[in-house]
Amino acid sequence: MLRRAATRVMSCDASVVVDGDPALLESAVRRLHDLERRWSRFRPDSEVSRLNAAAGRPLHVGEDTIHLVEALVAAWHATDGAFDPTLLGALVGLGYVASREDAELRTSLPAGTRPRGEPGAVLVDPERRLVRVPLGTTLDPGGLGKGLAADLVVEELLADGAVGALVEVGGDLRCGGTPPLPTGWTVAVSDPVIGPSVHVAMAAGAAATSTTALRRWPSGCVGHEHHHLVDPRTLRPCVAPTVSCTVLAGTASWAEAFTKPAFVLGWPDAGAMYERHGLAVRAVTADGSVVTTSAWRRFELEVGRR
Repeated sequence: MLRRAATRVMSCDASVVVDGDPALLESAVRRLHDLERRWSRFRPDSEVSRLNAAAGRPLHVGEDTIHLVEALVAAWHATDGAFDPTLLGALVGLGYVASREDAELRTSLPAGTRPRGEPGAVLVDPERRLVRVPLGTTLDPGGLGKGLAADLVVEELLADGAVGALVEVGGDLRCGGTPPLPTGWTVAVSDPVIGPSVHVAMAAGAAATSTTALRRWPSGCVGHEHHHLVDPRTLRPCVAPTVSCTVLAGTASWAEAFTKPAFVLGWPDAGAMYERHGLAVRAVTADGSVVTTSAWRRFELEVGRR
């Protein structure tokens, strides 16, 4: 029997669906909030904030944060830098300082923080659970943290006996185990330009959507706003015409990281990267045009025949 729970976490609406013991729902929600406490850049006592404040010294952290930092660096490498987890200085400089949930929770940057840091110089020692963030570099889990949280919670739910599980945090979704229907888990893909448009069905896997239509704030110029997707080359909000990008992948953290090239590089450069990785991707531009990769089209045809 499917059981559902909803919560607010990481400044997003989140949902948990479990086929199994009702107690699993409660533990999943607690786990999501625990990960937020560990990873939030708005909390001075989080492990991410303490890493950023460590002034280049190695810091002992929990296993979850080891996974997070490893995923952040791996995503930077895989996307050729289009996803950059060290843009916190630039983001704060653009005005995204306070939490959307609680304005009293504000990002505090150490002296000497650079707008863009050195992802390749972040060192991780998993055995001793040590992380060293270079002086001047600050990490921002951003959307990848949401995706990784969904990944970890689904994997733990299945390990704890759930028949099937789905966790979605602010557009980043992971599902696994036995789906509720023979066609799989049904996921709606929508965008802010043309509205709800397609549904996809997955036996297992992940989907992530990023958009420039949310998380916006006044830029200081009348009639203009900033959004939270920053181009690591210019340290300004991305200007590519992409307004929404959805990626299907094996994990939500991977899918989330790969939404970023669509905004940084635009099409067709981002499309070429996606094709090299064999990713199923759908992007929408400001005029409502839809572009997809060949993997996405094959997936849609497969779903349509079921």
